[in-house]
Amino acid sequence: TLMKELLISVTHFFRDPEAFAQLEQQLIPQLFESKAPEDQVRVWVSGCATGEEAYSIAMLLAEQAASRLDQPLVQVFATDLDEGAIATARDGLYSDNEVSDIPEARLARFFHREAAGYRVRRELRELILFAHHNLVKDPPFSHLDLVSCRNLLIYLNRAAQDRVIEIFHFALRPGGYLM
Repeated sequence: TLMKELLISVTHFFRDPEAFAQLEQQLIPQLFESKAPEDQVRVWVSGCATGEEAYSIAMLLAEQAASRLDQPLVQVFATDLDEGAIATARDGLYSDNEVSDIPEARLARFFHREAAGYRVRRELRELILFAHHNLVKDPPFSHLDLVSCRNLLIYLNRAAQDRVIEIFHFALRPGGYLM
């Protein structure tokens, strides 16, 4: 119970619109530039909480992939220490209020309406592997094009921050990006 109280799951779709605009317009097209259909665009969203950031990034990746004739595979790894938050993310069901920051066109494309709210469509959910993961103790993912860690480092002490940055450096491909 104490651990659950300490885990902070404050997030929403496309949080910090300026950062997501830069991601969409500048960074994600670069991730696809040198990729062939047999390649993968690999992204890790660490500290993903209930999945909104992972789904936001996956939407941008899916849109970019759809705009290309030679689509590489897209794989998003979304991890968190909170197993309850991961279960919510896997379920992909969000209230009207939780999806209010998603533009209408994206909402129609990537979600379907249910009595309890909006559920992420299977096609988008299949791009993401949600997993329980301790960033400091468990082995990292590797050969990544992008690591997103937007709401985690501020909660770690300096030594843990340094360790996490080393992990991200190891996990990224040469020329990969950290957001």
